[in-house]
Amino acid sequence: MIYDVIVVGGASAGLTAAIYSSRLKLKTLVITKDMGGQVLLNPEIKNYPGFLSIRSLDLMRKFEEQALNSGGRDSI
Repeated sequence: MIYDVIVVGGASAGLTAAIYSSRLKLKTLVITKDMGGQVLLNPEIKNYPGFLSIRSLDLMRKFEEQALNSGGRDSI
């Protein structure tokens, strides 16, 4: 398989990169040990833009869902 972009890491920065590259219709691959990264060590995130409080797992799932829905469903 040939990719335009390979993102190493599945935490917030990596998934954000995947969102933007997928929206540009670039074939994107995310390589990660686990989606979410170190943010998952904290059970709750407070004062994140758009949320007064959100479980870290829920936030990372939203990042992953948005990355998948940005056009990279088959490669992320």
